[in-house]
Amino acid sequence: MFQIDRSYIDHISLESIQGQIWDIRTDYKDDPTLPKIENYHITEKAFEEYLEKKQKFEDFKDSWKRYRLLIFCLAFVIPVALFSLFVKSSNMAMYAYASGFLICTIIYLIYMMIEGTKAKKFRNNPYETYIKALLSWKENLHS
Repeated sequence: MFQIDRSYIDHISLESIQGQIWDIRTDYKDDPTLPKIENYHITEKAFEEYLEKKQKFEDFKDSWKRYRLLIFCLAFVIPVALFSLFVKSSNMAMYAYASGFLICTIIYLIYMMIEGTKAKKFRNNPYETYIKALLSWKENLHS
C-alpha cells in the first residue's frame, strides 16, 4: 500500500498542494471512502513524480510573483542609466524610457509564454482528476 518516507516530506510545506495531498493520503489512508489511486489508473511512482513537477511549477509562479517588481525595475533602470551615461542629447531620454518599457514588456511576454506552456501539462489528465477528487473528498468530510 501507500508508504511515506518522512525524511522526504519534512521539507514540504503543508500549505503547498504537494503537502496537502500527502497530508490527506497519510492521515486518512485507512478510510474506505477515500478515493483510491487505482481507480484512476495511476501508479504511485508516477503520481509522486507528477506531484513533484506540479509543486515545482507552483514554486516557479510564486517566485515570479515575489521577484517580478525587482526584475522590472532593473530592466527599466539599466537602459535609462546606460543612455544617460553615454548619450548627452536631451531627446534621448524618451528613447531610454521607451527601451526600458520595451524590455519590461518582452520579459513579461516571455514569462507568460513559459507559464502557459508549463500550465498545459497540468490540465485535464488523470492526475488532476485524482487531486481534485482528494481535495473535494476532504472538503465533504469536514462539511
